[in-house]
Amino acid sequence: MCKFKSQQQEQPSSYQMANAAKFHPRRDLFRFIRNTMLVAAMCPLRLTDYFPKYLYYLAIFLELLFEVFLYFVTIHIWILYLLTLYLYYQEGDLEFLVNCLIQAIIYFWTIAMKLYFRRMQPTKLKHLMDFINLKYVTCSANGFTYVTMNESLSMSNKWIKIYVYCCFIGTIFWLILPIAYGDHSLPLRCWYPFDYKEPLIYETMYFFQAIGQLQVAAAFSASSGFHMVLAILISGQYDILYCSLKNVMATAYINLGASRSELKKLSESQVIADKEPSQYYCSVELQNNEILNTTFTTTGTAENFYSAFRAAFKSCVQHHRYIIKALQKMEYFYNPIWFLKTGEVIFLMCLVAFVSVKSTTANSSFMKIVSLGQYLLLVAWEMLIICYFGEIIYLNSQRCGEALLRSPWYLHLREMKMDFLLFLLNSQRTFKLTAGKIYVLNVDRFRGFSLGFFL
Repeated sequence: MCKFKSQQQEQPSSYQMANAAKFHPRRDLFRFIRNTMLVAAMCPLRLTDYFPKYLYYLAIFLELLFEVFLYFVTIHIWILYLLTLYLYYQEGDLEFLVNCLIQAIIYFWTIAMKLYFRRMQPTKLKHLMDFINLKYVTCSANGFTYVTMNESLSMSNKWIKIYVYCCFIGTIFWLILPIAYGDHSLPLRCWYPFDYKEPLIYETMYFFQAIGQLQVAAAFSASSGFHMVLAILISGQYDILYCSLKNVMATAYINLGASRSELKKLSESQVIADKEPSQYYCSVELQNNEILNTTFTTTGTAENFYSAFRAAFKSCVQHHRYIIKALQKMEYFYNPIWFLKTGEVIFLMCLVAFVSVKSTTANSSFMKIVSLGQYLLLVAWEMLIICYFGEIIYLNSQRCGEALLRSPWYLHLREMKMDFLLFLLNSQRTFKLTAGKIYVLNVDRFRGFSLGFFL
């Protein structure tokens, strides 16, 4: 279903965990996906930040003009498809009508996503991005091992770029076909109230359809891609929390100012847990060699073990609360549109299945098969992203107790028994992303959609 990995790598001895923030500075986690949203006008361009103050109103006007133009392009194509359905309904060409209906649904969803992100919930979107960007933890707590956000950030950037590029490549493929055929056809077959093959008119209509198709690619990739990026980044935060919980005893010893021999003895008790596979989702666990090579007898900040443990454990609890709050914001933002999305996917799958059955081998061209395959791949791939990363969040949310049990907790159970048990009880509350608070988004849900289509 999904794979987790854990690796141990040596780091140069000059690395100082106490200066983790220096070596792991805070970065904008959403740069690429935000740029994708800008292409579809799903978030503000903020031209006022680049224009001088005396051109403030010009910047506002240009930003509004850009947004209105993109709305005009997508809405007018959607209306043309509705008119095509109305005018050609009596001709009985079901395959053509169903293709038009599929395009109308796709453009309607594109318009809905642009409105939801930019006009209906811009505050939620900004708060969600800012909350994660400003408060995420860059590195796990001081201990024998540590993990950082580097791997999860790298994975999120890699996956979102592949997804976005694939969406745009699929769009550009259909834009090139009329040029390759040289027959003055348009990428989208719909009715026009004039002869679009006339000089200059054809080029204008082709330009509008090209912009419309690029808007579809940007809106679809940005809406579900942002969901994917959030899930990967929050999974990276879970990895950091796992490592902090695993090393909570070492952190307490360091806060207490333990001697080198005490730290070495504690490390020997924890070394068995270091060899356990599948501890993390995507992070690489590194050895902190400085811990055993440095004496902390003069740097302790706690009076006894219990206060040292409470200080270390409090940071883990606060981090866990931050992750849960980030997931709640994600759920609050996405659950209404994912409920509608699943309905759209089911309807599109039914239409694709209908056209596939209606088309026979004798009258089906290769390009028709490619077109149907692209529609099916589009809806299936997007639904897989939504459901798979919902499953990833669910699996990560139930592993906090396992991470804490990897620490040598039995050495001081009497002092920390109550805190230990309370955290284990709270960690059993798994988090599930839902669609409209009605059903859970997981791999079983996607499997149900797939089996329903093929059967």
